[in-house]
This record gives sequence, structure tokens and C-alpha cells, in this order.
Amino acid sequence: MHSRTLPYGLLLCAAAMLPAAAQRVHKEFPLTNERELVVIVDVSFGTLVFERGPKGMAAVVEFEDREDHEDRLQVTYDADVRGKLRIKSKKSSRVWDRDEDGYERRIVVKCSYEVPLSIELELGAGKGELDMTGLQVQDLRVSTGASDVKLWCNQLNPILAEQVDIESGVSKFTAENLSNLNFRKLKFSGGVGSYNLDFGGRLQQDAEASIEVGLGAIVVNVPTDIDARLSYDDNWFSQFTLSSDFSRKKSGVYETEGYGDSRHRLNLKIDSGLGSVKIRRR
Repeated sequence: MHSRTLPYGLLLCAAAMLPAAAQRVHKEFPLTNERELVVIVDVSFGTLVFERGPKGMAAVVEFEDREDHEDRLQVTYDADVRGKLRIKSKKSSRVWDRDEDGYERRIVVKCSYEVPLSIELELGAGKGELDMTGLQVQDLRVSTGASDVKLWCNQLNPILAEQVDIESGVSKFTAENLSNLNFRKLKFSGGVGSYNLDFGGRLQQDAEASIEVGLGAIVVNVPTDIDARLSYDDNWFSQFTLSSDFSRKKSGVYETEGYGDSRHRLNLKIDSGLGSVKIRRR
């Protein structure tokens, strides 16, 4: 038996075809005179981790990148009275969260807790771990595609969040302790997926939550210490299950027992197409 070896030139060509090793990138943006911070993250694939950053930093961004990759990240920060952080993929969309060669991307964004934040997060495909605990959130927008995303806020937001908008497509989306976001208005739009919205936490004022679901299944948890009114557009194509704590007041309107006398109340409006809706008390 004779052994054969590739010519040196072919070896060089084969080596050139191999993907470059991923390089760990660490970027720090110190806090200077900024009075507020705008954060825009628009990535097509990977895992996005969003959380509170260290003292004195407007933002810290960490990720793995490859020089040969067609979807490299672009990270910029402009500092003025209003700081602006932008993280964007070169490509606008991707179906999966990894390449054919198995390359996966993990992006960690840590933002300042010392100034108010306006946050816009868009994830095409992949996973999201969005921790709003300890941050000053003045408004929040989250948009996900084919993703598995979890959002939570385990401490009361010290400022009022005027608007929270969440759009979830063909995905799984879970939110915990939404009342701790201290929102005035919240809008959730779901397509074809599985969704779980928990309104645990401390309600600081009357709040409105508008929820729309297409073909998905959604579970809404309302704590027993928060009084609520539910307005439900009853589509006979959808499945609707309601906790016995809610009493029917008129067609399509239900309230918890203490709603009329409560200091702070949650007003829910739910529209469902062909999906299923469950309202639970815990």
C-alpha cells in the first residue's frame, strides 16, 4: 500500500478555506457628561445578553467575531449630553443562530444604571436573555424573530417607563415581573409562538397592557395583590380560559373583586385570532 500526500500548494489552499478563529472583542465606553443613554441593538443571529453594567461606564460590549465572516458586528458610541450606542449586523436577516460550520455568536451588552435608558433591541434569530433589573428604563422596545427570549426585572424601575413595546414572531417569549418595569403603557404583539407574560412586581400607578396574539398560545399571570380589569375581544376561533378570581361585569369585561377600590390597577385588553389565551392568578 502506498501513502499519498497532498502537494504543498493544495495544502495552502485547503488551509485558506478553513474559517478563521473567532476573536473575543471587549469594548468599554466610559460615562462622561451623558444625562441619558440611547441603546440600539439590531442583530440578525446569535445569543444576546443584556444587563446592568459597572459603575462609571456608559456601556460595556463583549462579543466574538471573525474577520472573514459576512455578518460582522458594527459597534459605535457617540457621547454628548445624550449618549448613543449602536450595535448592528451587516446583514439584515438570518434564518438560524449558527452558520454551516457551527459558528455561534454571543453578544453581551452591559449598560449604565446611573442614567435613564431608551432601549431598542431587535434579534432576528437565536436567543435573548434580557435582564432589566437595576436599570433606569424610560422606554423599551423589543422585537424578535425566530427566537427564544426571556425578559425579566427583579427590582422596581426607579423611573417611569412611558411605553414598553414587545413584538414576538415565530418564537418563544417569556417575561417575568413586568410590573417592576414601572410602565404606564405596554403593548405585546405575538404571531405564531408560545408566550408567557407575568405581571409580578410592584404596580406604582394605573397601567394599561394591550396584548394581541395571532396563532400563538399565551399565558398571562396576574398576581393576587394586583387588581385588574380584563377586556377581551371574544373570537369564537380562539380558546379562552379565565381564572375564577375574575367576575363578569358585562359582555367581554371582567374584574377582580377589589378593582373598584384599588389605588393602582392593571387594565388588560386582549385580542386573539386562532390562538389560545389563559389568564391566571398566582
